Amino acid sequence: MVRRFVICVALVAGACGNRGEAQLEEVRDAVCNCKTASCADEAMKAVPPHDIQSTPRTQHVAREMLDCLARLYSQGRPTTDPDAPIEAATIR
Repeated sequence: MVRRFVICVALVAGACGNRGEAQLEEVRDAVCNCKTASCADEAMKAVPPHDIQSTPRTQHVAREMLDCLARLYSQGRPTTDPDAPIEAATIR
């Protein structure tokens, strides 16, 4: 009986503390679903302004979010490779 009570208290306390993590996960999902960097920039505005407790899980979520953002930024950047094929839309 005491064991069940301790587990319930731990679960309730953990659920209250995960609000910041859940918000980060929502922002991460929005950023990773974007197709353009401007869309991702708009989604990043939803990052909670208050401090979120730094845990290994929140750090992992933040890293995934920034990886998606970096991927979108690199897609929009022109290549500096002289041997890269030229796209037909850029030839005028």
